Amino acid sequence: MKCSIRLARNKYLKMTGEKTQTKPIFLTFFFAFLVSSLLFSPAFAENMRGKKERFAIGTVTIVKGNLVQAKKNAIRMALLKGTEDYMVRLLGSQAVVTHFESLAHEIIPSADREIENFHILAEQQVGNRYSVFVKMKVNENAVAEKLREAGIFQTVNRSVRVLFMVSEARGPVAVFWWQDAAAHPALTPIELALHGVFQDRGFNPINRIMDLPPSDVLSGAFPANLRPEDASEWGKLFSADVVVYGKSLILNNKLVLNLKALDVRKGIQICKKSGSQNIPKGTVDSEKILDVMRKCVNRLAIDLCPCILGNINTEPQAAHKLDVTLAGISQPRQFQTFSEFLRTHIPGVKTIIPSRIGEDSMSATIGFQGDRVTFISLVLNNQDLPFPLHLGQTDTENILFYLE
Repeated sequence: MKCSIRLARNKYLKMTGEKTQTKPIFLTFFFAFLVSSLLFSPAFAENMRGKKERFAIGTVTIVKGNLVQAKKNAIRMALLKGTEDYMVRLLGSQAVVTHFESLAHEIIPSADREIENFHILAEQQVGNRYSVFVKMKVNENAVAEKLREAGIFQTVNRSVRVLFMVSEARGPVAVFWWQDAAAHPALTPIELALHGVFQDRGFNPINRIMDLPPSDVLSGAFPANLRPEDASEWGKLFSADVVVYGKSLILNNKLVLNLKALDVRKGIQICKKSGSQNIPKGTVDSEKILDVMRKCVNRLAIDLCPCILGNINTEPQAAHKLDVTLAGISQPRQFQTFSEFLRTHIPGVKTIIPSRIGEDSMSATIGFQGDRVTFISLVLNNQDLPFPLHLGQTDTENILFYLE
């Protein structure tokens, strides 16, 4: 679709263990059949979505005919395997490689303690081998705390950029920054509490004041209670991975906080958490109220942060080819400086291939992991921009930057 970059940007806001032996063959086929039958069962699929349960098989050798101990060992092995699988999916393969020593020697060996409950669905003895098929539910909060204490979450979460869009009301009138984002309003107390708690847990909160997009894309009216599609478009504008949106209300000496988390790339809500905190009667000091907010946010974050990490789509996006022109230059060195800036300061830029040279312009095809709006936002809002730029209007999908 051919349109100007400015129109495209405006459109975004206006849219609003032990290895199991292969013998005997009967045992292998039995459990393979059992697992495959469950996996393709509609009832099982619905149950998995609702309770986030995990399944694993534990198989051990029976020592000196002690079936009771063999069963205990098989259960423990199954629980360890299930928790291990959960951690790998939660952290991703690269993080597991980075922290493998800590995970293998400190976290995983005792991970069976972080199981909320489990049920044995099937058990079988064949010769001197004993196997169990277990359904379990991992205590996600306990696992998250253990990983955080080990310093693993802080490293893994650092790239997860989160934008907060939580309204604040102390009576009938709600205050929310997106009502007039261009006015550069200061961070509200609830935003300060959210920033601090999420940063402590390894996330990368977006400073909406420092990273504010150009005023020409901030038009439009948005209500205090955002729709998911509205939150998603704001998230794209700020290059966020997650938008935490909702509302806080102080009424009758109580803080009520409702938070939702949205995956920006998928455009869907992934987590939801609500809670409240009593405020001592007669409290008017702003710092004391902020402390109450921090306590409430911190309590909700115990569930909300692991939920976000378990559901956020952090897989790298496919690289798109963007046609970018820098106009108004007086010497080629300016384009070289601009190219170096893109390589070192714009995340997602993979390749820069010069394509055209004009009288006062140079163009390049840029391989970028993300869409054009994200690219433009990252360039124009970057504090390390080597010289002032503004967007030019074209009749093609070429991205045109003018030197001011």
